[in-house]
Amino acid sequence: MQMKNKSWAILALALLVPAISGWAGSRRDATQGVQSQTEAVSEAPALSGKKIIVADANSTHHLNLYVAYEKGLFAKRGLEVEIQQTSSGVAAVVGGEADIVFNCPTGVITPIARGQNITIISQVKIPCTSVLVLPVDAPIRNPGDLKNLQIAGLSTTCCAVIAIRDALRGQYNTEFELVALAPGAALAALESASVKAAILEEPFVAQALLLTDDQGKPKYKTIFDGRSDADGDGRIDANLAGENPPCRTINANTTFVKDRLGDAKAFIEAIEEADKIILANPIAPDIVEIAQKYVNVPEQAIINSNPKLGFTIHLDTQGLIGYAQALVNQGTIDKNPGEALFAPEFKGITW
Repeated sequence: MQMKNKSWAILALALLVPAISGWAGSRRDATQGVQSQTEAVSEAPALSGKKIIVADANSTHHLNLYVAYEKGLFAKRGLEVEIQQTSSGVAAVVGGEADIVFNCPTGVITPIARGQNITIISQVKIPCTSVLVLPVDAPIRNPGDLKNLQIAGLSTTCCAVIAIRDALRGQYNTEFELVALAPGAALAALESASVKAAILEEPFVAQALLLTDDQGKPKYKTIFDGRSDADGDGRIDANLAGENPPCRTINANTTFVKDRLGDAKAFIEAIEEADKIILANPIAPDIVEIAQKYVNVPEQAIINSNPKLGFTIHLDTQGLIGYAQALVNQGTIDKNPGEALFAPEFKGITW
């Protein structure tokens, strides 16, 4: 009897051991799963809870910023964002008074090349929409006809001015005289005939094309923009600014990126969501309304120009490095920073 009981005990133990082992294994796997999830959460950059200051100069090229703000895409991610209007946003970011600025990349490449406290974290849009605008009766048929003309443009370091100047010099041995004016002033200079043409960006291009003379005919046209035929030979002229050149970038204080990486990444996530909303219907009434809230141009100019604004967070690194080389060539900076232009923390995310 004792022998029989002993046999049953051995059998019961044999059956129980695998069950215990299986339970223990399941317990261990579950624990490891929870542990790995905890580790993943702990590896994700946390939000700081601090306000993000964006130094901004109003432009429909920054429409994704305004849409993200107005539609609560920042707040949805736990971010508090303040948009401060200023014409010296790059200096504010370099000095630490602001965290982020949307800007023409050539205005940021220079301080980066000089070792200042700013870096490029994301593209805003591609392509650059700046083109030559001139009166419809202007006697300009070929790029060489622009030689020695006074042409309004933002600055010698404006991306479009650099690209158009380089193309004219390299391909047509032609140089024009730049009259540095902001877009609104450039359009006014065209109206007064104090310049022969202007390098304008959207929505000011669209605004110029809406202007008519006393007979209701258009006063201005665009030229050498990849869409027009200046000399009437039946062929579309190449865009002097290049094929899909990169436009504005999102730029941040390097200390902000280092110390508040979670904030910076969540900010770009919100911008990417705003991009998708805009691109789905760039002339939707709510999108146009948001643009008009920030930029003082006619509603129809916004409607005509918004579809041209190709919002994206993905950096055109080669195009931007090319701009840096142009700045080297013109003597603005001594050395091309190359990939040092871009925040390494965003490699694999925006570049």
